[in-house]
Amino acid sequence: MLLLGYHYYSCREGITLFNTEMVISRQMIGFTIRILLLLIVTARMYAAGVDGIWTGQTPGRNGEVQDISFQFRLNGNTLTGKMFGDEFDLPIEEGSTTGDQIKFTITTTNYYNGNKTKFIYTGTIRGDEIELNRERAERDKEEGDKRQNSKQTVKLKRL
Repeated sequence: MLLLGYHYYSCREGITLFNTEMVISRQMIGFTIRILLLLIVTARMYAAGVDGIWTGQTPGRNGEVQDISFQFRLNGNTLTGKMFGDEFDLPIEEGSTTGDQIKFTITTTNYYNGNKTKFIYTGTIRGDEIELNRERAERDKEEGDKRQNSKQTVKLKRL
């Protein structure tokens, strides 16, 4: 029976009275805690969405296709990891994420002459796919590099 915010119920000891407002407020606290936990778990899943190994293919020399793979780790908005290579791995530098946007650089060293080339990767994270654009960073004109700065797009999928 409900009477002005109070419930009556029977038990062995007789009729007991309790306040329904107190029950409702406990239920609201429980509901609020569940919602907060859900939000925390969702935020962690989103943040961890880029963590792991991603692989794809990029156009190579002479029309060949080359495999490309990355290992990403996200700590807050700072992206770290490496690009896997045939002989050695290259560290990700200046990595960051903002929302679904990702940006980092990779510096390669020419095996024969020791020249360093910096590549800038920018892209968009879409679930289990990342679309990256790779662009060679501007080089000093004194170095005499006459290659054009062409952009390449690569789609990566999570392993």
